[in-house]
Amino acid sequence: MSAGQIIELSKDQRHYLEKVLRFSQGQEFLGFNEKDGEWKVVFEKPQYRCENQTRELVKTETCWLAFSPIKHDPMNFLIEKATELGVTDLQPIMCERTNSHRLNIERLTKNAIEASQQCERFDVPRVRDSLTLKGFLSVLPEKVHWYAALERSNASRMSLEFPAGFIIGPEGGWSAQEQLLLEKFTKPISLGANILRAETAAVVCLSAKIFQKNVSV
Repeated sequence: MSAGQIIELSKDQRHYLEKVLRFSQGQEFLGFNEKDGEWKVVFEKPQYRCENQTRELVKTETCWLAFSPIKHDPMNFLIEKATELGVTDLQPIMCERTNSHRLNIERLTKNAIEASQQCERFDVPRVRDSLTLKGFLSVLPEKVHWYAALERSNASRMSLEFPAGFIIGPEGGWSAQEQLLLEKFTKPISLGANILRAETAAVVCLSAKIFQKNVSV
């Protein structure tokens, strides 16, 4: 994106602007990508032209969330709030007690795009193909501090370090074997005495990233 450049919008984007919002000649919006930051874009029918840059690119610090797929509405909530809270990578994991194995990566990516637009961040979280828990733990990305939320565990109080990755379990909780695996490859953290819903656990973990400081959990 650069001053004076004519940009190509997708069919869906043009439909939304011209049919839903009923854009007319001279109307403008703010467009962004993950390379050039945010720009004012003007509708010069039938084209869209970049006018000037409104914000320079600011990259989101790496932050992973690995989660077991859940039902439709709670899943939408999880993706939306994780995006708002600054997650960069969303990793679905299949666990012993996962009760929703149907996963539409395209739909989840669309949810992440819409949430990024709504909260005005410059990038869109990457929704990765699902892996088994064991498979994911065997290929954990390096240079990331990994934490696993173990409900009602005896995990000691600790300070979180960033960049961080959080692993939350299925609605039925971790099995005993999975807990042993997590304790081997990650640092267990407790989210309190109450049993939290999966989407709530995600919000609790990711909220720590906003403050970018030591948080005892």
